[in-house]
Amino acid sequence: MKYDVSLQTIAWLNGRRTDDTLEISPKFQRRPVWMEPERTSLMATICGALPFPEIYVHHDTDPDTGVERHIVVDGQQRVTSILMFIDGEISLPSDNTWKGLYFRDMTPDQKTQFWDYKIVVRGLSQTNEAEIRDLFERLNTNNIALNDQEIRNAKYKGRFKEAAEQIADNPLFQSLGLFTARDIRRMQDVEYASELLLRTVEGVTNKKDILNDCYAAYEEDFPREAEYLEEVDAAMGLLRALIDDGNKAQAKRKSNFYSLFGACLEYYRATKRSSFKVADDIVAKLTPLLNASKTGDVANKPEEYAMYFEAVSRAASDKGRRATREKILLDVILTEEKKSKGAA
Repeated sequence: MKYDVSLQTIAWLNGRRTDDTLEISPKFQRRPVWMEPERTSLMATICGALPFPEIYVHHDTDPDTGVERHIVVDGQQRVTSILMFIDGEISLPSDNTWKGLYFRDMTPDQKTQFWDYKIVVRGLSQTNEAEIRDLFERLNTNNIALNDQEIRNAKYKGRFKEAAEQIADNPLFQSLGLFTARDIRRMQDVEYASELLLRTVEGVTNKKDILNDCYAAYEEDFPREAEYLEEVDAAMGLLRALIDDGNKAQAKRKSNFYSLFGACLEYYRATKRSSFKVADDIVAKLTPLLNASKTGDVANKPEEYAMYFEAVSRAASDKGRRATREKILLDVILTEEKKSKGAA
């Protein structure tokens, strides 16, 4: 890898956006995580002619055409914020100095000063994707900027990662409100989907215990991938049938959701059924159990209420406690299904 340091203006940066040679979000980058106050603060820094840290850009030249692409390795949040300001999507801070001024409302002199602002660019060349991913991870790990999943996203690009991202798009996550907008920006939905996929592949484990190992092991080849994804989809469909207004608040707790998912997965594996015969009866049994797991009101209730409450109220991500909760839920499902068979 070779590198050099140069000063590039915002006009240059926008020009590369205009001629479509600027790539801001390659696959190893995390999702945009800055909120508006952070973006507007950066604009105040620029318009106040103050410096901000260098950005890293990989310059990749096509050997046949000489066309050079510029790939942002580190600095996505800053570059995105600058372009959003130019496009009128954010303003300067609403303080006594800037009064929420938008780019379009700036004077010609202010705009010229903005276009001429110089950014320190550390340019990379003669490198490859593996080296760039490693550099991105090192830069952000040293700055304690990336969470665990964002580091995985930077480090891995293979089949397990792609499968987890596919699961994270399941509409049940959104309909339940399992993740906030900021959670999604920080890839917490993908990490949780990875845990569900790990549950499908390896069985019940401690929270994230071997998640990195699976990302690495299934980087190039993911045996039975289609089968696992089919099972996840079936389990999600079954889980959806168990959620109603009476238990939604508890079903969206991630520890409960994980156990409901595991119980539904095992039901599907045992029966190959993608729907319950007596979903309403199962819901009627599960709802008070799940609600008691929040309130702790387990006195004079069946033994499994206290067992479930104990398994979810502390160290909920421990393998043994996860297994206990899942067994209790699966037993409820199978018992109600068996009753229906007997009645028939």
